[in-house]
Amino acid sequence: MAPEGFAEFFLASAGTGGAFVGLLFVAISIGPHRTFGDLNLAGGPQQHLAEASLLTLVNGFVISSIALIPEVNVGWFALVLGVAGAILAIRLARLFARLHRHGPAPYSPWRHFLRVGSQSMVASMLFTTEAVLGLLLILHPADRDTFRWLGVTIIVLYTFALFRAWTLLGNPQSGLSGWLNPLQDLMVQRDKDVPSR
Repeated sequence: MAPEGFAEFFLASAGTGGAFVGLLFVAISIGPHRTFGDLNLAGGPQQHLAEASLLTLVNGFVISSIALIPEVNVGWFALVLGVAGAILAIRLARLFARLHRHGPAPYSPWRHFLRVGSQSMVASMLFTTEAVLGLLLILHPADRDTFRWLGVTIIVLYTFALFRAWTLLGNPQSGLSGWLNPLQDLMVQRDKDVPSR
């Protein structure tokens, strides 16, 4: 259970997380072909990005909800979900790096990897932070500073999940969000890989 003064935050956070998850389901159900229609492209990258967005939102929702249960140490859940999230983020970075290794890249190799893997690298750092905070809460269950940092981490996770959802559903092609879009040149690459008839 969160210390006194944090219950309102976690209550609002749990409600926000539930609403975000619901909106993501509605957005995907309106245009499921964007997310699940192009499974011929190796690895189904849109589906993996959708799963990553969902898991990031669910993470904040679950942690916030658990923090409201009396006599339950939320640290264990933060530790487990943080480690799982970091592992999945690294796996997603490897997937996108593999999908983008075809032919010459429009950017130098390090800039190309930064562009393709930046979202996953940020996610792995966020989840690692959450895991460390979970470990600290296991050792010191009532530490107010750790709960404060956990709250900030949850807000950043929600913000990051919304950016991922924007990338998934909007597929931006220009500006900063277009440059950081790991899906941006997959369609172009697939067209190059298909032999002409």
